[in-house]
Amino acid sequence: MPNIHHKKRLLAALVGIFIGHAAVAAEDSHSVVVGVYGGDWEKNIRASGLEQFAKDNHLKLTIVPGADAEWFAKLRAAKGRRAPYDVVVFQPDTVQRAQAAGLLQPLDAKDIPNLNNLYKTVQSRFVYDNQTYAAAFSLGQLGLAYRTDLVKNPPKSWLDLWNPEYKGHVAISSPTYAAGLQFFAGLVHALGGELNQPAAVDKAFSKLQDLRGNAVAFPDSPGAIQTLLERGDAWVVPYWDGRVFALKQQGMKIDFVYPSDGPVVGAANWVIPKGAPNLTNAYKLVNAMSAPEVQKAFSDKSLYGMTNKDVQYSDSLKSQVKVGEEAYSKLIWIDYSTATPQLADWTRRWSQALGGNQ
Repeated sequence: MPNIHHKKRLLAALVGIFIGHAAVAAEDSHSVVVGVYGGDWEKNIRASGLEQFAKDNHLKLTIVPGADAEWFAKLRAAKGRRAPYDVVVFQPDTVQRAQAAGLLQPLDAKDIPNLNNLYKTVQSRFVYDNQTYAAAFSLGQLGLAYRTDLVKNPPKSWLDLWNPEYKGHVAISSPTYAAGLQFFAGLVHALGGELNQPAAVDKAFSKLQDLRGNAVAFPDSPGAIQTLLERGDAWVVPYWDGRVFALKQQGMKIDFVYPSDGPVVGAANWVIPKGAPNLTNAYKLVNAMSAPEVQKAFSDKSLYGMTNKDVQYSDSLKSQVKVGEEAYSKLIWIDYSTATPQLADWTRRWSQALGGNQ
């Protein structure tokens, strides 16, 4: 008899464990945890379709505002098991690092049909060993912002920052800030080289020494750049198209130039961490955020170009922002596997080239 009772107790325990697991699974299947950038980005993506997606699919939506470094650190700590997020927004450099560390779930059109509608020239940047690891979303293009009331001859090329007309009124950021590193990549490209060519990098630093007389400030945040432009201290500054067009919309006498030698891309991309607890919902969410209607809504709010080729842009955006396969094929992409290890040294050389004014 003790044997029978023991077996019954064991069976009951196993049933309890099974029911407990089933309850967890059921709870998980009605949840989705998303990491997005805070501030306007979060507000815009919520209104553009994220909250509606959760409502339509009867999901408990948990949004974790933050940034790449924090999310990447937590994914690395999870080691691909039970990740703290289902979907995260990463910049291209973090996509590259996370993929190399084995922390991302490959994406496939059978799970995310809208992948087939994203511009190939952009999506190709997230393919490693024939597998895709990100769904590109919005594209910020770094070019040249300028004050229309203070600049007689608008710049056309990255090299126009050296124009004597702009003396004492050029602002450029250090490579420690995203806009600064992107500008440096644009400069190297404009001089006919690539970041993985030491001679080309040396040439760019030599060229920067000649910019001392034109440079007035070295901003390291959007707020600092906006203040310089508002006050008229800076007439020309490398900045992102969407941010410039937003300032223009707000009434600032400002405009934007896509450099003839190529704008530099800064992209926001959806990734699914390996070990995402709600994988099915993660696939659904990335597919929904990749739909043309959601991307159009986000574009209307952010004034950035998007990645779904079927987005029907507003007339206002179409008249300002360069979008489409032809425009995107001219974008300069940073090879972060080359840039990141060099960043400290490049920052030191940057400071030396510009006279240590930073």
